[in-house]
Amino acid sequence: MKILPKILALLVFMLPLGAESLPVVTLDEAIASAEENNIGLKQAAITLNQTIRNENNYVSTYLPTFGLSATAGTGVSFPNQGTLTATDKTTFNGVDLDLGASLNFSYALTGSKITDGESRRLSKESATIDYQSNVSSLESNVIKAYWNLAALDIAIKNAELSVSDAQSSYDSVAEMYNSGMTDELSLTQAELALNQAIYTLQTYKDQKALALASFRALTGIEGDFQTEMLPETVMLQLPSPAELYDIYAEDTTNIRSARNALATAKTAEKTATLSQYMPTVTANINYTYGGGLSSKASLTASAGEYTTSAHNLSGTVAVNIPLSSYIPGSTADETRKNASDTVSIAALSLSNTQNTLLQTIESNTMSISQQQQLLSMAESSLILAENTYSLAEEAFEAGLMSAYDLSARRSDLLSAQMSETSARLNHLLSSYDLAFTLGIELQDLQEQYAIKETV
Repeated sequence: MKILPKILALLVFMLPLGAESLPVVTLDEAIASAEENNIGLKQAAITLNQTIRNENNYVSTYLPTFGLSATAGTGVSFPNQGTLTATDKTTFNGVDLDLGASLNFSYALTGSKITDGESRRLSKESATIDYQSNVSSLESNVIKAYWNLAALDIAIKNAELSVSDAQSSYDSVAEMYNSGMTDELSLTQAELALNQAIYTLQTYKDQKALALASFRALTGIEGDFQTEMLPETVMLQLPSPAELYDIYAEDTTNIRSARNALATAKTAEKTATLSQYMPTVTANINYTYGGGLSSKASLTASAGEYTTSAHNLSGTVAVNIPLSSYIPGSTADETRKNASDTVSIAALSLSNTQNTLLQTIESNTMSISQQQQLLSMAESSLILAENTYSLAEEAFEAGLMSAYDLSARRSDLLSAQMSETSARLNHLLSSYDLAFTLGIELQDLQEQYAIKETV
């Protein structure tokens, strides 16, 4: 019986979180459900598909314009004469069939056509980055919400044990008080400890209710379920923030987005410059055909013949020099200048994004360092609390400690366990934040920078 409370406490960390009868929803399942139900992600996917089709259709920009038309007409004419006699030679003027066709080929070379392919590619890249950003952000929100639920499950289990212990302690003290074996102060203290334990349990339950509501809205998962256990704690030994920046910065979503925005602005500036100064060259080729078929017949004879066919091929090349665009202050000139300013803004935005990323990495690494210190302290406190409770049990069995004092040591142990769980979660979240900032998986970060144990 002496070790039963410690076994119960260990079960909090060894058993799956949540009631055993409830189905387990894994983290991967939660992420998949969120991605399936997230409207913003669906919209980003549609936009990406549109830009992919748009880029694949870039050839249409450079294709000439074709036009084809055809005409056909027929007619029958008869002679305008009076009453015919049997001996008259009756004739009619015949049937005429007129045919015509026209083929037109036109092509215009403009400044915007020269940069169209690059513009489409950059548009697709922007949509790709936006989609990937949506996926990463959604996964990040789900992961943090899931781990928070897992930690709250642990806290609730510990709080339930605290209430059970406090209730047992209060019942024992109340019995002693009624028998005149203890004073009212001890009874009041036991009641206060019970009320505090109940309050703590209710607080954790309320926090989980709110967290669960947010999780359901995020993932679309309904019904009761249990989570997996929190991932294993991995202590990290990280290089300097500057080194991390040099290794990972260029592949992060923020830097890629900023560079793509700068490239897009430069392409727009190039388009505006070409549109201002480049002449528009338009070529047209026209081919026409005209001809027909004529037939003549009489009551005694018939004949048919083709009429003369006519073919005509013509072409023009026009060069339009935008002289008005060369004038400073013209609409085209202002458009080009505005595009140039946009390039400058995009370059500054890229620089700001780079600085912000470095600052975020610095903040993340500092947070990890602090959380690792707090976690080490929490683990040491937990060991001390376990040893203290073990000694308190021995003292209680020897009659050297009251049930109330033993219960207090038990509460200290449960509190130390909850503090250690909280420290684990905070360290885990800090590590994940750094991995997210660097654009890599948490597992990759842990494998790369885990502190190696020395023998």
